[in-house]
Amino acid sequence: MSNINKHRVDMNNNILAQLNLSAVNQLNDEVAATCSGGGVGGRNPDVILFKDPGEKGDRLGLKSKKGKGIANIGLDNEGNPNGFNDQTSSIKIIRGRWNFFSDSNFKGQSTGVLGPGNYALGANNDDITSALRVG
Repeated sequence: MSNINKHRVDMNNNILAQLNLSAVNQLNDEVAATCSGGGVGGRNPDVILFKDPGEKGDRLGLKSKKGKGIANIGLDNEGNPNGFNDQTSSIKIIRGRWNFFSDSNFKGQSTGVLGPGNYALGANNDDITSALRVG
C-alpha cells in the first residue's frame, strides 16, 4: 500500500486518466467478457464456452435467466462481433439446463438439453450460434 500514491495523484479526484495503469489498456477478450455484465460475458457465468476441445483456448462466459437466452453468442453486449460465432468446441455448464443451436435466435441444429457438466461438442463442433437456458 505504500506505493499506491507514488505518482502523487489527487486521491479525492477519481479520474482514471490521472492514473498511469497500463494494465487497463491490456485487457484481453476473456477478462473483458468476465467483467462486462449479463448476457455474453459477465461475472459468475452460468456457462463457459471454449474455442478448443477439453476446455482449452479462448473462452466466453454466458449468463441468462430460465426461459431466456443469448440469440447470437457471436455478439457482445454492445452488438459488436466477439469472435465466438461457430467457434465453440467444448462447453462447461456451471448451472442451469441449456440448449445450444447452430443458428441465431434458437434455430437450426440443436445439442439437445444439457445440464451441469463438461461437454465436447463432437458433431456440433464449431457450429454454435445461440444458447437458450431452459431450466
